[in-house]
Amino acid sequence: MILIIGGSYQGKLSWAVSRYGIKENEILDLAVSDPLPGYGCYTHFESLTRRYDDVSQWLPLFKDAVVISRELGCGVVPMDAEERVWRERHGVLLKKIASGSDSVVRIFCGFPEVLK
Repeated sequence: MILIIGGSYQGKLSWAVSRYGIKENEILDLAVSDPLPGYGCYTHFESLTRRYDDVSQWLPLFKDAVVISRELGCGVVPMDAEERVWRERHGVLLKKIASGSDSVVRIFCGFPEVLK
């Protein structure tokens, strides 16, 4: 798995498409669909963790794919308790996914920073 993280509108998907040659029909947007097998790239992972407390059933689908997620831990801490719970859950899951990934890249202003 390749994990790509970064803030909103930092160019994560554009960079992944350019770097890995991902075609449009190989991308599944998790903001509009639950994970399905057969895709090479899953984007908006944060949308999946917002909808479901437990996403472990789908993690095997990501094994040979590029997973793109917004990084939430560098912004303002939300006042709403439910938002803080989701943010913490998402961060813990990203840490787990990152530890099992072959590569982790952070995109900032369109530039890659290889973390792993």
